[in-house]
Formats: sequence, C-alpha cells, structure tokens
Amino acid sequence: MPKNTKELPWASKSARRADPPALTVSDSPVFRVRLGTARPVRSPKLKAFSGRIKALVRKHAAGAGGRGQPLGKHGRGTGAAARIAVRAAPQRVAVKSRVVRHARYRAAGGANAALGKHIDYLGRGGVAEEGGRGVIFDGDRELSREDLRTFREGIVDDRHHFRFIVSPEAGAELDLRTYARDFVSAMEVDLGTKLQWLGVAHYDTDNPHLHLLVRGKDDLGADLVINRDHMSHGMRLQAMEVATRALGPRRAEDIERSLERDLTADRVTGLDMGLAHQASLNPEGMVSALRKSDGSLAGERQRLHTLTRLQHLESLGLAREIKPGIWQPDIDLLVRLKQLSIRGDVIKLMHERMRGFDPSVTTVIFNKDHPPTVPVVGRVYARGTADELTDAEYLLIEARDGRAYYVPLSEFSEIPGREAGVGAIVRLSPSGPQASSAADRNITRIAAANGGIYDTQLHRAEVGQRAPLPPGVSADDYVNSHRKRAQALTRRGLVEDLGEGQFRVPTDLQARLKVAPASARDQGIVTKIERLATRDLGAQITTEGVTWLDQELASGATLSAPRVGASRFERQLAHALEGRAKHLESLGLADLNAGQFRARGRFLDELYERELQSADRRLTARFGTREPVSAGGSFHGRVAAIEELPSGPHAVVDLSGRYVLVPATPALAKQVGQELKLTLSRGRQFHPLGEGARKIAIRFEPLELTRTRKRGR
Repeated sequence: MPKNTKELPWASKSARRADPPALTVSDSPVFRVRLGTARPVRSPKLKAFSGRIKALVRKHAAGAGGRGQPLGKHGRGTGAAARIAVRAAPQRVAVKSRVVRHARYRAAGGANAALGKHIDYLGRGGVAEEGGRGVIFDGDRELSREDLRTFREGIVDDRHHFRFIVSPEAGAELDLRTYARDFVSAMEVDLGTKLQWLGVAHYDTDNPHLHLLVRGKDDLGADLVINRDHMSHGMRLQAMEVATRALGPRRAEDIERSLERDLTADRVTGLDMGLAHQASLNPEGMVSALRKSDGSLAGERQRLHTLTRLQHLESLGLAREIKPGIWQPDIDLLVRLKQLSIRGDVIKLMHERMRGFDPSVTTVIFNKDHPPTVPVVGRVYARGTADELTDAEYLLIEARDGRAYYVPLSEFSEIPGREAGVGAIVRLSPSGPQASSAADRNITRIAAANGGIYDTQLHRAEVGQRAPLPPGVSADDYVNSHRKRAQALTRRGLVEDLGEGQFRVPTDLQARLKVAPASARDQGIVTKIERLATRDLGAQITTEGVTWLDQELASGATLSAPRVGASRFERQLAHALEGRAKHLESLGLADLNAGQFRARGRFLDELYERELQSADRRLTARFGTREPVSAGGSFHGRVAAIEELPSGPHAVVDLSGRYVLVPATPALAKQVGQELKLTLSRGRQFHPLGEGARKIAIRFEPLELTRTRKRGR
C-alpha cells in the first residue's frame, strides 16, 4: 500500500466510521488509468466484439429506467448492481422481497381489507423500541390514520405492490428510520423513478429490522416493474452499501464473532453454500478438509473453519467423514438446513406463546404429509402470523390427545368467513387433491356433445343460458378458467390443443385423471381446519342452544375423570362435559345416574328450537315474524344478514314482514343482499353445527338447503 494512502481524509478511523466514500477506480491511489491514443479497429472479429460490448452498455444504461430512457427489457434496475461500489468488509444485510398481485384479492372483493389488515399488522402493538405500537412513516414524516387510509385507497387499484423486509446485521446500531429513507433514496436512483412507500421498524425480534411497502406505480403512473436479479441481489448490495456508509466497514472483532456463530448455527450459512458448491463439482459429492500444500495462515484458518462446520453438520446427521479429511455432505444439505432453521423458529415461538403452559405437554409440528393416525381435535390456543412477507398464518392447538400442535395454514385451509378464533374447537385433517374437478367434468360433457372437441365459444354461449354464476364471476372469467384447465391438461398429455380455444378431449378423461400422475399444484395436500364450535368450553356449559359438547354427549362421550397426567385441555374438557350434562338435567332434557348420561327424547331438537327462539327476541323487531321451515318448503326473499348462533352461522331471509332462519352454507353466506328462491328438500343427513356434525349419528330433522334460482335486487 503506498504511503500517500495515510494522507487521505477517510483513512483515519474516525473519518472512516463517519462517512467513507466508495473506493472506485478513479480515486484509488493504488491503480491509475492512463489513456492512450485511440486506434482504429481493423479486425472483423474485434469489430463484432466491440459492437457487442457497446450493445451491452446501452442495454444496461437503459435498464436504469430513468426519464427519457427506454425501460429495460426485464424491468427497472437492470445492471444497477454493477454500479454499486464493493467495499472491503461491508455491513451484512438480508433483504426479503415479494411482489403481491391484487388480482386474487380483487376477485374476492377484499383488496382494501387485505391491505388494511397487513398495514395494521405492521403497526401493531409491541413492535416499537419501547414496546409500544409501531410507528409507520414515509420519506417525510410519520403517517396518521388519515394518511394511511389515503395511501391504501391509492394503492388498492394498482396491479400489484411490493413488500420488503430489510434486516441489517447491526440493526441495533442504526437509526432504522433514517436508514430506511437513505435506502429508498438509493433505490430511486437505481430504478430511475420516485417511489411511493411506507415503512415501519420492528424491534420485537433478536435482530431489529425494517418493513417496507412500495406502491407498484412509477412517478409517471405506469406499472412499476423491477428486474428480478435486482430484487434478488442488487437491492441487497445497495442495502449493504447504505449500512456501510452509516456504520463503516465491519470491525475485525465483529467479523470473528459472526463467523463463530456461523460455525455451529442450525441454519444455512456461507460455509454451507461453499460446501454445497464444492460437492457439486465432485462426481461423488465429496469435499476436502485436508491441509493445503502452501501452508498459508489464511488457508489453514479456512480449513479449520470448514472442519469445525463439517463436524457440526455430522452431529445433525447432515454430513459424514468417509476417510480422514474427506467428507460427504448430505445431497440436500441446504434444503434440510433451511427446514431445520424453520423448525427451530417454530419451537422457539411455541415456547414463547405457550409460556406458563403445562411443561410436560409434548409440542408437535403438524405434518400434513404424515398426519397422526387419529384425527386431531382440540382448542385453538393462539393464532398468529407465521410469515410477515406473505401474511401466512398459524394456529397453536391444545388437542384432546394431550399434545400441543403448531399448524401452518395456507390460503385454502379455512372457509372464508369461518376462520377459527382463539378458544374455538377445531378438527385438523389433511385434504388431498381430487383426481378430477367440476371443470374437468364440464370440459368432458361439452366435448362429448361436440364430436370430442371442447370449444370455448360453445361453452360461452351455453353459460349465458344456464343457471347463474358464482357471485363476482363473469361469464368470460368462468370460461377462461376452463380454458386454463384444458391447457394444464394439455401439458400433462391428456388433452390436445387444436388452437383458437379448441381442445380434443378423450372420452375416458375422467378415468385417465385417476391414474395419471399429478403435477405442480395438483400434488399439493392442504391442511383443512374444520371449525366445530366458535365458543370456548366454559361458555358452552350454559349456552342456550346446540353446542359441540352436546354432540359429544350424543355420540357417547363418557363422564369420567381425566387420566393421570392429563393435559390442561383434557382436564377442562372432562369438567365441561360433566357441567353440560348437569345443565341439561336441570333443563329436563337428560338424566344422570351414577355418572352415566342419558338423553330424554330428541334433546338436540329441543335445544335447537330454544336457540331459534332466543334469536327471535333479537330479530323480530327488525324483520317481523319468523316462519317455520320444513322439508319441501320454498321461499323467495332477500338474504338480509348472517347471524352467528351457537350451532353455527344462519342466514336471515327477509320475506317482507316475515323471515326465515336457515343454516348458512358457505355459498349462501356470500349472497347477503341478494334476492333468491330457496327450496328446502330432503337429502343427506343434516345438522346446523356444520360439516363435522354430518359424520355423527344424531336424531335431527334431515334438511338440505338448495338454491334453485337467483334474480337481481
């Protein structure tokens, strides 16, 4: 290093910690460029190469997406990473990103509500530095509720928005609000546009971090498209650069401390990625931890680090020593380490959320691919967000088998509007994909009537003459979903695409679907949450109506003392069953003899009638007299509201001065405000408690709710 390096103002420790500039070729004292006289390019090969270089320069310059410049082919930010200065020992920052498309929210009519829920979650209580509510801000100020409402209303009609989680390793040393504004300013330079955004700093984890929500529009009102590589790598480099400008390069002791943590961490580290890469270059998947021939201190140090990491992986069952110095990592090393990290986070979360819980209870992560042999029924102990980027949720459930389950939820796990709250009684069951769907049956039917050809135009004409479509779905959307399904079947080799919306469909498509291997999403198994009761056990004891406890008693549940070593839920369930049995006895609906429960007559019918009479006291003033319902009855009216009764949700059908109260199926619950003709006909065994009750043999009037016709309001 030349002597004049010490004379530079940023060479001192204090100046370097304050604001060290990026080391570039132009100001480096070590390397200087001397330009000579330009010579003409005579070789055709050199000319072609020169042209390619110029084209690449033009491409990456245009990719910045600035004003007056064409947008890069793959979105804004193309080539931005190449312009970010690379420092020695930069601050480490992790950046997670997600593009959230509004189409699925808009189809359900809930984009505004979904955005509001996410923003409320970001600003929830307990995430601020002092434990208060999170402070949401933008580039200028803290945002009020009115500001947030305006931001949400502006973003809800966009095609998409972006979510980022920025986690500096030294987040505790940064002013995260200032850091966020500096980082977004750097993003605006990279993307060539002003951004509309909001952010909030979270301090409720071991490592303080930032949440950023960026609108999917640029400053000209066009859709903001960010290059995928820039989101994956360029933003992280920029975040590291901004953190390094604020804190300076990482100190040697910080690097050493971080490396020591990585050696025994149960997660993916830089060493693991190096081992996986080295193993991929070896046909047998081997890596070497032998002493290097050069004997350098740095090489020996790296070898010892590698050896220490391999020994820790061996303790986890993820590596084994074939012979001295030669190791074989697991072929899925990175995947299994990631799963191990998630499991560790889940166990830590369960211990935190279930603090004060019975320490003898076994905690289990529910595996939908290998579920327990006995159905899991229990009470929801807690509900929370498992992934702040995707809003994926989880349930903690105290089960009647004496265990506590962590249950990750997908968007298909629960019926919208029937989500399980804390205290609800639920049943867990994995649900596999069906071999064929209603769309497959429609495609086969239309093709059979058209010489084996499914034609989207014929389907569109048929839809206009058939029964009404689901709410919020147009005829074009409905037919388009069938076209996409036909294309998916084409990719599986089951259907032939003839072009122009026509597909040749075999007559035995249904049979082929049963034996053909599923692919992509069709392979997925979903954890289904079946809500059996909305009220906690204690509230069900004296409820005036049909409860889950009544179902248990009707199906033969015994009134016995809990087993030795029973969990809290098992003990409370035994107490609740005994209390409910005594309450039914006081109502004259059951007899108790030496701890044996015996119902009198059709006690469930009597309880259900009491439930309806209780609802009458609330609804008569609004809708008039309640009409009794029976099999074969037919009603024409407006679905005025959905009432939550002890036995489940019921639809109030307004008949102009009269009303009927009928159990609300998920499809009927979506018809609030619509005028329908409802017909009650005899069908499969039915009980208002919902899906689970149909599997229990109880004496109750079997009704099935069927919608036959729908009219406009």
